[in-house]
Amino acid sequence: MEPQLKISRAITRLVLSHPFFGSVALSLKVEPADIPTMETDGKSIRWGEAFVVETDEPELLGVMAHEVCHVTFKHMLRRGERDPKLWNIACDLAINPILLEAGFKLPESRLYDIKYAGLSAEAIYDRLPEDAKQKMSAGAGMGEVQDAKGDEGQSMSDAEVKQMEADIDSKVMMAANAARAVGKLPVAIEELVNRMKRSQIDYRDTLRRFFSGDQPDDYSLRRPQRKLFHAAGIIAPSVNKIGVGNIVIGVDSSGSVHSHELAQFLGEMNAISEDMQPASITVIVCDTKVNAVRRYEQGELVEDIQVGGRGGTLVKPVFDYIEDNQIEVDQMVYLTDLQVFDFPEEPHYPVLWVSCWEDAKPAPWGETTYLRAA
Repeated sequence: MEPQLKISRAITRLVLSHPFFGSVALSLKVEPADIPTMETDGKSIRWGEAFVVETDEPELLGVMAHEVCHVTFKHMLRRGERDPKLWNIACDLAINPILLEAGFKLPESRLYDIKYAGLSAEAIYDRLPEDAKQKMSAGAGMGEVQDAKGDEGQSMSDAEVKQMEADIDSKVMMAANAARAVGKLPVAIEELVNRMKRSQIDYRDTLRRFFSGDQPDDYSLRRPQRKLFHAAGIIAPSVNKIGVGNIVIGVDSSGSVHSHELAQFLGEMNAISEDMQPASITVIVCDTKVNAVRRYEQGELVEDIQVGGRGGTLVKPVFDYIEDNQIEVDQMVYLTDLQVFDFPEEPHYPVLWVSCWEDAKPAPWGETTYLRAA
């Protein structure tokens, strides 16, 4: 069979049997290229002629869905400074369980390990063994994800990245609605769509609702409103900002949180200080252990984040530190990627988990919101 015909048949079968994957595939440019297997950059799916000819149709259908999955999870926009080969391995380990569960047949060479099922590509990357490139590269030969590029092959600007993210979100939402209408939306994709919806909620609105305050704002005539007095000669009380008590902010400084995310964490801490006017902010920085603790009084600027060893992710040491040192805490915010597996028992104070990864699962207790990285 001609390779172009096999590709067309694969797309048609995706549309009929797996409408979510078929809808996304139809929104992409599918074209031949001088490559060994298949690949995607989020804008197109490219296929090598020899690979298509040699691959049977059920497996070709699976590989096509594999590339669609890379686009759905925006893997071409998330690599950062990670090793490209290891990133491909991590992405494959993240999506292949989803495809197998959805009933696709994948080539025998596909990468699969049940211990990685349900984890994000970033979390898997951090857990890969040191010899992963040597041991797993052969299994990553059925398709690849390439970094997204601009129209002239240049690195994309922040504006272009945001535009591409929005475009993919739109395609995924439309495809999910079409698949849901006929009862054929995979569970993992349903969860992704729900996370996307959550990430569109304004994080600041969630923050304002969370900080209900230990005392309400009050009014005072000690300092009348100047603007109203000068404009109309009316003496009116000004708002007396009492604040929201003592806040503890946990900061995840593990290696999976990147420097630009830490910089955004710093900005968010100062926004909390300025907008909420807490009586104090105690910042506790932690990877696998508490690395730094500093208390700021009302109105003080949080100047930096004292990052420690950049190891793995543990949160229990922060809660233990609060308990052992009897830290004053009325409310707590934890800035993290939420790749957490050591949640302690729920404390007596309210906790807001703020994740910089929009595909992270919500914490088992407390409130979870998502911070779209700048």
